[in-house]
Amino acid sequence: MLETTPLPPGLYNLKIDAWEGGLYLARCHFDPARLLDDAFSQARISEPERLRRAVAKRRCEYLAGRVCATAAGKALTGDTLTPTLGEDRAPCWPSPLVGAITHSHGQAAALVGDRGRWQGLGLDHEVWLAPERAARLSGEILTEQEKPALDGLDETGRAERITLTFSVKESLFKALYPLTGRRFYFQDAELVDERRIRLLTTLSPAWQAGAVLPFQWRTEGDGLLSWIQVPV
Repeated sequence: MLETTPLPPGLYNLKIDAWEGGLYLARCHFDPARLLDDAFSQARISEPERLRRAVAKRRCEYLAGRVCATAAGKALTGDTLTPTLGEDRAPCWPSPLVGAITHSHGQAAALVGDRGRWQGLGLDHEVWLAPERAARLSGEILTEQEKPALDGLDETGRAERITLTFSVKESLFKALYPLTGRRFYFQDAELVDERRIRLLTTLSPAWQAGAVLPFQWRTEGDGLLSWIQVPV
């Protein structure tokens, strides 16, 4: 784990880990109730004009994500490089970086690599869905072909499978949207198994329906972290 720098109030426990493939994962916790008006300037992160009237939770999520992205990018390049906010609200990564940001339930993370090595990266952290909520969302998240994977599982197992599917599809979107400029949804991809996901719709000439990508995931306390790496 690499050394970290002091954080403004509202952000804490910043950690940076080196991964295989020249990737860096930076993570921190955040608490919107502790966010100060000058937190962005303390962190040396530019606050987008459209964000300044947002609620504290949204501002803190953004700041935490950009602090993680900046820390991971500096670990990779030695330079202070921060992704800006695009008109489509997606991160705009400065060269030579490519990456993805996630924030959920008081935790933020960013996975960053060199775009000379990686076309795209996707990252998502989720807390396990409660069984009742997972059941309500299953029709939105799962395709008909994915539903048999729930057979034989108890309600906790079903909720975990639905959460995993949700998270991997979020990671897939973050990896492919910057490459295609096309939005797609839960029914536009499906898990082949616990390590592969398949596109069900064509996003671009390079990303056709039927394309299969590997993904990785791991359990983390009360949830999971999933990620997708698209090599050059």
